[in-house]
Amino acid sequence: MERELFEVHSSMTNTIEGSSVIIDVNTERICPNMTNKEFREMAERLIGWANVLLRRRLDDLRRNDAKTKERMRKWFGRDDATTRAYLLDGFTKVSAVMSDLKPTHLIRVGSDEDRALGCAPNVNNLDGEAAHVCSPNIQNRRIAIGLQFCNVLTDYREFQDSRVSTLIHEVTHFGDTFASGDPRYVISTPLALWGQSNQDLALKNADSLAAFVIYDEKQP
Repeated sequence: MERELFEVHSSMTNTIEGSSVIIDVNTERICPNMTNKEFREMAERLIGWANVLLRRRLDDLRRNDAKTKERMRKWFGRDDATTRAYLLDGFTKVSAVMSDLKPTHLIRVGSDEDRALGCAPNVNNLDGEAAHVCSPNIQNRRIAIGLQFCNVLTDYREFQDSRVSTLIHEVTHFGDTFASGDPRYVISTPLALWGQSNQDLALKNADSLAAFVIYDEKQP
């Protein structure tokens, strides 16, 4: 791991004129195609958009109008009161987590911190994923960011996977939100059709939950 040493003058103490403090800063990029400063600025924007979209869906679920029921049927095959209560409870928790999320919660896939969490996927395929979380890690809430997130996905798309949908997807994995799994990937019409025929699985499927939030929704 590449590290650099910087001399930092502290404005909080100057008892010794010209004194300096040495700090060890990890400068390895999270995304190779942007600086970490650029990444943090992007992450802050994406988290903000995700929060707006989650609040929209929660407002819809509270209102429970015809359009919301249609959205529920599209992704989960049903619009009954039990399903609505489940989604309202789960997305309230997702929204709370997302509201507390900061760019510093996003770390690089395969980093020492990621590996220390104990949930890293197959280390031979780290370049082929967008992101992952360690679902029991509800104290630190780290989201490990992979090359697909950096190089393939765009910030937002109404009808497909994006960086925003990926963040929502990953937060639904946490054990105290939906504790979702990944029986089916890729936000698309085939995912909706699958959900209508596999209702119980869809309600625990991260991409189905993310699609419920972002699909056919204008960018915030």
